Amino acid sequence: MTTHRSATRGPASATVVVLAAVLLAACSTSDSAGTTDSASSTETTEEASATDEAESTETATASEAEEPVATDHPEPRLVVGYADRVAVLDAEDLTELAGFEVDSAPYVQPASDGRHVFTLEHQEERIRIIDTGTWTEAHGDHGHSYVVEPSRLDNVIDGVAYHAVSDEEKSVIWNDSTGNIEVIETADFEDGEVTPVILELGDVHHGVAVPFADGYLASFSQDDSAVGIIELDNQGNEIERFEGCPGLHGEAHVGANAYAFGCQDGIMVVDESGARKVASPVEGAGTGTLVGDGESPVLAGNLRSAAEDGPDLSTTIALYDTAAGTARTVDLGVKFSSMNATEGELVVIGVDGNLHLVDLATGEVRTIAVTEPWEVPEEFLDPRPMLTVSGDRAWLTEPMVGKILAVDLTSGETIASIDVEDKPDRIAVVNAGEEEHAH
Repeated sequence: MTTHRSATRGPASATVVVLAAVLLAACSTSDSAGTTDSASSTETTEEASATDEAESTETATASEAEEPVATDHPEPRLVVGYADRVAVLDAEDLTELAGFEVDSAPYVQPASDGRHVFTLEHQEERIRIIDTGTWTEAHGDHGHSYVVEPSRLDNVIDGVAYHAVSDEEKSVIWNDSTGNIEVIETADFEDGEVTPVILELGDVHHGVAVPFADGYLASFSQDDSAVGIIELDNQGNEIERFEGCPGLHGEAHVGANAYAFGCQDGIMVVDESGARKVASPVEGAGTGTLVGDGESPVLAGNLRSAAEDGPDLSTTIALYDTAAGTARTVDLGVKFSSMNATEGELVVIGVDGNLHLVDLATGEVRTIAVTEPWEVPEEFLDPRPMLTVSGDRAWLTEPMVGKILAVDLTSGETIASIDVEDKPDRIAVVNAGEEEHAH
C-alpha cells in the first residue's frame, strides 16, 4: 500500500506536478461533449454578455479573500449546480452572492469543515472546491460565526468522482478513475491550499469510501462491479474484508460509528464489531440510495428490482431498522426524486409536486404542496427537482420552471422563492446545522 500526497492542478501559470497514475474511467454516464456543443452553438449575443458579466463578478480565489466579518448568528449558504456554472446563495433570502463557471453539471457535496463544498464535475473528470465564505467556530457551549465573499480554490483534483463523504476530521473522496482514495484533512482547508493524501488501492470501479474509526471503509470490486467492503487503517492497509454485498452502491452514516451500504438484496451495516446484513423488504429487490438523519437507527432507501422483468418499485420506500435487523416498505403512490432525512423524517419530492415526509420510526406519511406536477426525465443526469435539508428547513430546485425555494417543514410554508433563467439542479447547504446528503 502506497500513501502519498496528490498533485493538484493549479492556475495555468503554476508548475504542475504529475503523478504516474493510469486514469481509467470506470463509470461513463453521459456524453458531455454533446451538451457543450449545443450550448455554444445556440448562445446569443445577450447570453454571451451575461456570461462576460458573470466572469467579471466572479470573486477572487481563496488566497485573495478579505478579512472575515463576525456575525451574531450562523449565516447558512447554498451551493446550486447548473449545466454551466455553480452559484452560491444566501440561504435565508436566496440572494445570489457569487457564481463560478463549470463545463458540466456537477454533484455538490459539503466538505468536513462545513464551509467548503466539492463540485464533482464527473463528466469533465475533475473535482474542484468552492469556499462558500460562511462558517461557525465552536467555543464550548457556543459558537463564533463569520462570513467572507465566496471564492473558488485554485486546486483541481483530476478524476471521476461521485462520492465525497465527510466527518468532522476529514473528507474522503473515492476516485473512480484510479480506484484510489483521496483524503483531505479538515485543517488543510484553512490556508486555501488543499493537497489530498492518496491511498493507492488501484481498484478501478464505481465505488465509495468513507472515514471510519481510525481509518476508512472502501468498496472493492469483482468484474468491475462493487461487491463488498474492506476496512483499512489510516495508511490504507487492509484490516478486514466483508463480502456479500453484490451491486454495492450508496452509503449512509448510522449510529455512533457505523455505515450502511446498499446492496442488490438489502443493505450491509459495518461497525467496529464487524459487518451484518439487513435483508430487503422485497424479495428480488435491492437498494442503491440510502439516507439517515444522523440520530435514528432507521435508514431510508429506494428499492430497485434486480431482474429486468421485476416489479416496478419506483413509488416505494424501504425503511431499514439497523438495530433490529428488520425492514419494511412504505408506498408513496407516486414516483419521487432526491432523498434526504432530517429530525426523524425522510423528505422526498414527488412527481405530484408535493414534498412527502415519512416518519422513520412509524412509516407515517405527511405531504406539503410546493410546486406543480412534473415528469421524470428520460436520462438519469437530466435536471430534475432536488433538495437539501437541515433542521426544519428544506431548500429545493425546480428546473422545470426555473425556481429555487425554501420551505419550512413544520408549518409547510414556502418562506422564500426566486426565479432563475437557467435550470437549477443539485443543491447543498452549509453552516446550517447537520448537513445531510444522499448517494
